[in-house]
Amino acid sequence: MPPTLQAFLILFVVGAALRLSGLLGKPYAEKLGLFVFSITLPATILVSLDRVAFAPTAWKLPLTACLISLPLVLVSWPLARALHLARPTQGGFLLAIGCINSVYFAYPVALATFGDDGLAHAILFDLGQTTLTLTALYALAVWHGTAAPSARSALTRLLTSPPFWALTVMLAMKAAGLHLPSWLHAILTPVHLMTTPLASLVLGLSISLVALHRTWRLTCLGVALRMLGGLLLGVAAAWLLDLTGVERAVVILIAGMPSAVTAVIFATETGLDEDLVASIVALSICLGVILLPWLPGIAAALMGEAAVGR
Repeated sequence: MPPTLQAFLILFVVGAALRLSGLLGKPYAEKLGLFVFSITLPATILVSLDRVAFAPTAWKLPLTACLISLPLVLVSWPLARALHLARPTQGGFLLAIGCINSVYFAYPVALATFGDDGLAHAILFDLGQTTLTLTALYALAVWHGTAAPSARSALTRLLTSPPFWALTVMLAMKAAGLHLPSWLHAILTPVHLMTTPLASLVLGLSISLVALHRTWRLTCLGVALRMLGGLLLGVAAAWLLDLTGVERAVVILIAGMPSAVTAVIFATETGLDEDLVASIVALSICLGVILLPWLPGIAAALMGEAAVGR
């Protein structure tokens, strides 16, 4: 396992220990997550994309997110109805399955496994996933929820998102053939390097297993659909769009990533079953961390190369 993934695993365990011991609670995870989302992640997007030349097929990566998350939710919807779940529970189940943990899990894993090129591909994939999360998935949460947030909430989230603006600026610069000034690149690089360690701490601090005993059967089903179902759809999407090399490997790996912490935030805001969503997020993250040592080998197999992660 690459040293970067080893550090990711250690920091996750430290964060989880702090959370489970009661020394640091949910508010600390939220504050640290906000710092990553607002400060270090935009720097990561700017620095990483500045170094990478986009292939003509780059447009396929945002599309694959839609080809994975939307079919997964549509397949899970009749299953949730067949289980006769309460409406808020049904909505939480679908939301947790549809949300992919990109920022705090996929980005660090892609960077550690494939380097800057892999991270750039992960960011482009997340362009499609984030758009889907803040539109279709958020609307799904509102429709199933007991609360009634403003209809403008999703659009406001997108347009005030620092990562969204960082991505917009960088894509515009790439289209114009421009690069970051060397002085700005030097300033942003140390901030960018904070994203992976802080993200692993956020994941650890987000772990809460309090409600798992009540929802464990439905939680296990949700985790299987999110990770195994997502992985199978990732393979199908990569085949459909004829992806190869790093593009193929990144798409398939991210498709099988854990559920996003964002799902818990949306569940709280819209009045869904927060306990179920938090349980699916926590269990899927734990399973994802357990699988970390094997990810470089899986990535190598997907690319048909033995040198990934070395």
